[in-house]
Amino acid sequence: MAITLVVEDGTGLTNANTYISLADADTYFEAHVYSSGWDAASDANKNIALAMATRLLDAYFAFEGRKIGDTQALEFPRFEIKDRSGFLIQSTTIPQALKNVTAEYAQFLIASDRTADATGKGFKLLKAGSLTMQPDTGDKPPVFPDVVVQLINFLGRPVGSAFSPVTR
Repeated sequence: MAITLVVEDGTGLTNANTYISLADADTYFEAHVYSSGWDAASDANKNIALAMATRLLDAYFAFEGRKIGDTQALEFPRFEIKDRSGFLIQSTTIPQALKNVTAEYAQFLIASDRTADATGKGFKLLKAGSLTMQPDTGDKPPVFPDVVVQLINFLGRPVGSAFSPVTR
C-alpha cells in the first residue's frame, strides 16, 4: 500500500507525516556523493522511509523549545529554538537542517533495518588469556548513525537507547 506524504509546512498541521517532500529529498541527494541506495529505491519506498525517519526523529529526540500548538502531528514547528549560530528560528518554518537530516536518515533506513533488535551483544566469545575475541555478526549499529545526531544536535538532544554510547 502506498503512503501519501503530508509535508509539515510550518503551520502545525494535524495530519503531517514528514518534514521534507520526496522532490526536496531527491534534490538534496543530487549533491550527495553516496546516494546510490537512495537513487535506486522506488518512490514508494522513499516515501515510506521519509515518513518513518520523521516518526523516529520525533520519538527519539527531545527538541528545544515548545510546539506551536497542541494539535500538531509532529514535533515541529516550535517556538524558542535557535540555529547553530544562536539566532532564533521563526516558529513558522521547519529548519533546513531538520529537513536535510530527515532525508539523510531515510537513506540509512532504506539501506538496512536499523530499528530491528540486535541479536548479539558485540562478541560471541571474549577471552582474557592470550586475548581471543570473536565478533558477533548478529550485532547491529545503533538506530541513529552519529552523522544524523551531529546534524541536528543544536535542535535537541537524543534520548533513549537508540544511540551509540558516544552520542548519548
